[in-house]
Amino acid sequence: ELVLTADMLVEGVHVPRHVAPADFAYKALAVNVSDLVAKGADPTLYLLTLCLPKHPEPGWLEAFTSGLSNAQADFGCSLAGGDTVSAEGPVCLSITAAGTLPAGKMIHRFSANPDDKVFVTGTIGDAAAGLALIRKEVSAHPLSGEGAMREFLLSRYFRPHPPVAAIELLRQYASAAMDISDGLVLDFTRLCAASGCGGIIEADRVPLSPAVSALLEGDAFSLEAALTGGDDYEVLFTAAPGVADAIRSAAESRGLSLHCIGSIVREPGITVVGRDGAPMQISRPGYDHF
Repeated sequence: ELVLTADMLVEGVHVPRHVAPADFAYKALAVNVSDLVAKGADPTLYLLTLCLPKHPEPGWLEAFTSGLSNAQADFGCSLAGGDTVSAEGPVCLSITAAGTLPAGKMIHRFSANPDDKVFVTGTIGDAAAGLALIRKEVSAHPLSGEGAMREFLLSRYFRPHPPVAAIELLRQYASAAMDISDGLVLDFTRLCAASGCGGIIEADRVPLSPAVSALLEGDAFSLEAALTGGDDYEVLFTAAPGVADAIRSAAESRGLSLHCIGSIVREPGITVVGRDGAPMQISRPGYDHF
C-alpha cells in the first residue's frame, strides 16, 4: 500500500526568520517522514515545491540542497520532482512524501482501545526548550556543559529525527499511533478523541533528556512547556497491555528509546497526573495554527 502525506513550512512561522537554509531543508523533510513513520510506512520518495525571493542570498540554494541531501541519507528517501517559484515574502515550501507498507498494515489514530498502554519514543520537550533558547525566553545558565547541552536542544528543534527504527515495531504491535508535532498533550487528546475514549498520562514517566531535566531543576523551563511545546516529531502510540514486554524487548534489540507513559480509559477526556500525584492544570495543551 502507498501512504501519502504533505506538510508546508513557512519561514517566520514554522522556523525563525533567517534560519540556516540547510536546517530549513532538513526539518522540512523530517516532519513529513515523521507522519509516514507514525503510519508504519517506509519513506520512499517526495516532491518539493519551493517559493523563494527573486534574488536569494548567495549560497542559499547550495546550503539548502546540502541539508536535503543529509536528510535523504538519514531517512532513506529521494527527491522525485517538484516546482519552484519566486515571490515577495518569506521563504516557504511544501513537501509531499510517499511511503510504502504491507497491505492492511497502516496504523490509524482512531483505533486505540480501553486498557491499552500508551508509549512514546525518544525524549519529549527538547525542541520546545530549543525554541525557548532561540527566543531568549529561558536562560541556558542551568545547563552543565552549557555549550553541548545548548547545541543538543537547538539540534532537536532544527533537525528532528523521527524514529524510522520503530516502523516494524509499530506495524507489529501498535493499535493506534500518531506523531507528536503540536505537543504531547494536544496530540494525545486528538488520538483519544478520534478513538472515542480517554486517557491518562503520568508526567513522571514521560522521558526527558538530561538537558531538559537540567532546565527544569534550575526553574528555567516548566514541565508543562515540555509536555505541550511540540516539534518533538517522536511517535505516540498505544498497544494492548499483554504485549508491553514484547514491545520493550523489540525496542531494546533495535536500540530504540521507548517508554510507557500512561493508559487508555473508557471515559472521554485527558488527565495528566503531575509528579505530586494530582492532576495538572494545563493552560494550553499544544500549538494550534488557528
